[in-house]
Amino acid sequence: MREAYPCPAARNSPARLSRRGGDGYAWPMHSDRAAPDADQYRLLHIAAFMALFVIGTYAGSFGPALPFFSRDLGVSLDTAGLLLTALFLGSIASSATIAIALHAHDTRALTIVGLCAVITGLLLMAVAPNWPLALTGGLLLGAGDGLMIAALHILMAVTSRDVPSAMNKLNVFFAFGAIAGPIWTGAVLTITDERTIAYAGLAAIAAIALGVLLAATGPQRERAAAADEPFHLPSNPTVWVMGGVLFLYVGAEFGLGAWVSSYTRETAHAGVFASALLASGYWAALALGRVLTGVYFARGGEASLLVLVAAAGAGISALVLALSDGQVALSAASVFGAGLFLGPLWPATVAIASEGSVASATAATVTMGNAGGLAIPWAQGKVLVGAGPTQGVAVTAVLCGLMFVIVAGFRARRERAL
Repeated sequence: MREAYPCPAARNSPARLSRRGGDGYAWPMHSDRAAPDADQYRLLHIAAFMALFVIGTYAGSFGPALPFFSRDLGVSLDTAGLLLTALFLGSIASSATIAIALHAHDTRALTIVGLCAVITGLLLMAVAPNWPLALTGGLLLGAGDGLMIAALHILMAVTSRDVPSAMNKLNVFFAFGAIAGPIWTGAVLTITDERTIAYAGLAAIAAIALGVLLAATGPQRERAAAADEPFHLPSNPTVWVMGGVLFLYVGAEFGLGAWVSSYTRETAHAGVFASALLASGYWAALALGRVLTGVYFARGGEASLLVLVAAAGAGISALVLALSDGQVALSAASVFGAGLFLGPLWPATVAIASEGSVASATAATVTMGNAGGLAIPWAQGKVLVGAGPTQGVAVTAVLCGLMFVIVAGFRARRERAL
């Protein structure tokens, strides 16, 4: 769902952009100020990495947990998927608030507020006796999520000597969390059958990160490089096209991650923990795809070609998964393949959007992309429940097919223009 990943292909753009999940904020260059003291901010960086780990844990937890929310709160499985919509709604609203109005404020304080909101949201989701209260917890979780993502990206930018390396480390710790989240949640639900324990445990991890952050020393007030840039709608058509690709991508990435556990439980009759391991493997494959993307860009690879190949590979993998007919080994291989090929899509697409664009235009692309999480994962759950698990997973293949068509058209038009 959310990653912090520098785009090597965009290093010469006006601002380097990153995303965990999804803020797209431009980090400042260091040429106009002295390099930060790495030792001074060591504990602060540890807290930042812990916070991204926390984000990964709850992002990955939804896969095994959604059926339990459905059962405990007396709502259908697809209705339980509205927790994902609430998460994205809160996250987009709060990260946009930072981008528009709060980016010059104390980013450590904003992260502390975000962690407090995340802890409150997780506890509400743990103990909620009814659906409205659980949905409120999802909104609070999302609000804290957006604050943390946007603030931490700015925070790491102004306190790091090597900004791309710092952003890559954020990505790594998010990935660790997204791998651990389904394993923890699946194990607890298997042993205790209690979502309360699962989500209270996630809140406890977040509380530890909060304690470390409170003990750390924050930077003095800093402004991002693009803080004074006025907001305007992008005029570059590439920004809009890539925004559409990211819209589909976010829906595909988070939708498959959220529903793959339910799919394997329905088709392969896998247990809760086995299904959770499959979800964990999906996020691990996604992280591996990001690592390989960095290698590809370091060797001078072209971004739009990578997007085309990745969309095709993810679509084929999702289609094989939909047709696997409950074969566990084939399902596992297909899930891993889908995650591996989905991995490059975010950084490569943002790299294309950032070519020759100002920071606010690339941020607009990212915002369009994150909007895909508002409805697509929930709609995929509706299909899975209403039409069947095979059709539900086929939604991912359709989304990848649409991305492939859009990027193929984009490449053809660009080649004609040359």
